[in-house]
Amino acid sequence: MNRERNPRPARLHPLAAAAALACLAPPPGWAQAPDPSSEVVVTGSRIRGAPLVGAPVTSVGREEIESAGAVNTTQILLQVPQIFNLGISESSRGQSGGNTNITYAAGINLRGIGPFATLVLVNGHRVVAQGTQGLAVDPSIIPSLLIERVEVVADGASAIYGSDAVAGVANLILRRNEAGVQGFARFGLGDQYHERQIGGLVGRQWSGGQFTLAFENTFRSALSGRDRDFFTGDLRDRGGGDFRSTQCSPGNIVISGVNYAIPAGGVTAANAAALLPNTTNRCDNLKIQDLIPEQERSTVAFNFNHKLGGGISLYGDGLVSRRDYAFRPGALASTLTVPQTNPFYVRPPTAPAGTSESVAFSFINELPVNTNAGYSRTAEGTLGADLELAAGWKAGVLYTFGQNEDQSTTMRGLNNGAVNAALNATDPTRALNPFSSAPNSAAVLDSISNQIAISPGRTNFQNLVLKADGPLARLPGGPLRAAVGFEAQHIDTVGGQTTGPATNPTKGEIQLKRTVNSVYGELLVPLVGAANAVPGIRRLDLSAAVRNDRYSDVGSTTNPKLAVSWAPADGVAVRATYGESFRAPGLVQIRPFTGGGRGGLFVQNYSDPTQGGALRVGVALQGLNPDLKPETAKTQTIGLDWDLPLPQKTRLSLTWFDITYDNQIVSYLSDLTILNREAAFAGSGVIQRNPPADLVAQLIANYPVTGVLPATWTLLVDGRAKNLAKSRSQGVDFQLQSRLRTQSAGDITFGLSGTLFTKYQVTLTPASTPTDQLNTIFNPMRFKARASVAWKSGPWDASLYVNHVNSYDNNLANPVQKVGAYTTTDVRVAFALDSLGKAAMLKDATLALGVSNLFDKAPPFVNIAQSANGGGGFDPTQTNPIGRVVSLSLDKRF
Repeated sequence: MNRERNPRPARLHPLAAAAALACLAPPPGWAQAPDPSSEVVVTGSRIRGAPLVGAPVTSVGREEIESAGAVNTTQILLQVPQIFNLGISESSRGQSGGNTNITYAAGINLRGIGPFATLVLVNGHRVVAQGTQGLAVDPSIIPSLLIERVEVVADGASAIYGSDAVAGVANLILRRNEAGVQGFARFGLGDQYHERQIGGLVGRQWSGGQFTLAFENTFRSALSGRDRDFFTGDLRDRGGGDFRSTQCSPGNIVISGVNYAIPAGGVTAANAAALLPNTTNRCDNLKIQDLIPEQERSTVAFNFNHKLGGGISLYGDGLVSRRDYAFRPGALASTLTVPQTNPFYVRPPTAPAGTSESVAFSFINELPVNTNAGYSRTAEGTLGADLELAAGWKAGVLYTFGQNEDQSTTMRGLNNGAVNAALNATDPTRALNPFSSAPNSAAVLDSISNQIAISPGRTNFQNLVLKADGPLARLPGGPLRAAVGFEAQHIDTVGGQTTGPATNPTKGEIQLKRTVNSVYGELLVPLVGAANAVPGIRRLDLSAAVRNDRYSDVGSTTNPKLAVSWAPADGVAVRATYGESFRAPGLVQIRPFTGGGRGGLFVQNYSDPTQGGALRVGVALQGLNPDLKPETAKTQTIGLDWDLPLPQKTRLSLTWFDITYDNQIVSYLSDLTILNREAAFAGSGVIQRNPPADLVAQLIANYPVTGVLPATWTLLVDGRAKNLAKSRSQGVDFQLQSRLRTQSAGDITFGLSGTLFTKYQVTLTPASTPTDQLNTIFNPMRFKARASVAWKSGPWDASLYVNHVNSYDNNLANPVQKVGAYTTTDVRVAFALDSLGKAAMLKDATLALGVSNLFDKAPPFVNIAQSANGGGGFDPTQTNPIGRVVSLSLDKRF
């Protein structure tokens, strides 16, 4: 990725309807003015304008953002090899943390060690988190058009920023000092898929200040599983298993563990002899679900700064964003307990006598899909002021207020009570008939499918920062500089659930608050600089930081960080860091409540290796856990930056990292493959086979139910958040970039970046032993890389990217399956239209053609069952099911 601290001015973004934006041309008085002086944003340090000591920085610049072919900011960031698509993802919710993502947001998971371990900043300050539980920031709340660059510091930074900065920090730095109007439009088309991106930017400069505003609208169509043949329940023709469901239409009668397939035309007492033992109907209920939900987002954001005089400067930024989504799940299905009093009851003649039986049944031909639709709305503003003091010091104050509202809604779920009532009804006009292939009456179907689930969440965030930084003394290597500050955060969250029949739902609500008061200090100690350099030590800088955070609910913590940068020769730098980090549990994960709210029982189908991978009906518990403790981590890095002695500008960067992450908060509510790791959870209480009747009765009495509970519970999964895991990660990040400037061939830039993991050991429970999870499914890959070639000559600008993920083990299959490597190629060719003539509409206009996944590379085969939370025949965390997308874009500046 581009490591340049001052990337070239951004080229223009597309505009489809240029004439429509002509009215936005700058009025008189908006002519370009000299750039006002501004402070350089330093990610990973509170000392303004100083070089970052020790820590590695990966930067995605404006040039790369424009050529990325991504619809939103999150997609741009996912091209950084250190960022994994695990947990908070729109395409997969099966990993830890995914159960909180019920509105299908996307987040940043550095190193893949946890979806909440990366802190996302905007212009160096915190922003309100999104989601019904307010746990993570979706970077796409900022229009991609407004981003100047994204800096990623993949190193623990709690000593600088406080909680959440365990794996590192991603800082979205906004564009400034623009003059005039620009706009863009981009349209992309794939197989049964399309996307669009339109927007514009307005900028004005004046003596001592500037204002920049951008708006953006993006849309991505849903991608249905019906449109991808690799997404299927029956994988036998590819050497995998048959993971199709037995909850079908027609269904299967189950008595004492023996299946009796209901014939295609249904069964009555007259043809009961057709029910033969050990016969099974199988079907693919999940084939109709979306692999990617439909998403539309509209967002507006701005930033400004102005010098008032007298050493006082004002600055600020703000945003308003709304995202709407719709996710089509699989067909409603359940295992029903049918008593012999049901007027349609049929018992196989060869079955033992009994008064009831189970029927595994799908409503795929009778009920509409229970679509999950909802929204995420975010509004935030930040205002700050800086004051120049004596002796080179500068003080500042910053205040941020932000609010996020998310809501997830389903309206046609199965009503557990109504289903049981219909099964027990003796009146044929009111009874549910699961034995026939003909649809039940509309009245019966309406009565059993009126279960609603509305999960809202609102988070208010306030942040006050008082800060000062400047020189303390003059050392031989340069000025000794310091930064000190106080930070106060106030977070209040309102959430809950409305569940039950639409005619009489039960509403629960929780209101939670948290206050965090923090103090921090940081020193930059330049021991050797240009004035006292000696052979072998051209430069030597030390930095030290410490921060104390006091929480109103989880106690206090103090976290230090030390760093060193040593330049033994010109163009060579060696660096190292050591730090301790901290993350507080989310408010909605720990605080007890009364009167309902968070929590419930969810009937889910789990892939069970004891049944050859067949699906087992289980019940998962969601709820709060007041015993949660904060997460802690220790991070170390050693790195090398080397400007190679080549004719062209070439830099090589290597960084070794070591992360020990303790008391990790994990939740397995959405992990439908957990039974494949059952032995590792022994003694933890996460998995209970055949739970005792008194526990079952207690849970039913205290929690609302989603789905139809089985008559006999054979599986209970405790999906509450717990401090169970510990991980140890080690590896090497690498980055090589070279730029060649020629007279005849133009400018050519080569880049290669990636991560090589050497260790990823995980302890799933406090009582278990560490296991090697490196290069296994749903864990960090051993090797990820991205190579690039960019060429610019005259009006032409072209780029090519190659993305690679190595092969890995699918240890959820038996025997372990080797999953093939995945390599895709993206290209973009742009042409400056003003080279064609002097027409006004051609001036400063660029037309570009882009193709992502140029060779339409299909995801490699993965022998894993389909899941309502993503996957099945392929791995959505490492691959993209969309395939090739061809896009055309036009950008224009007025």
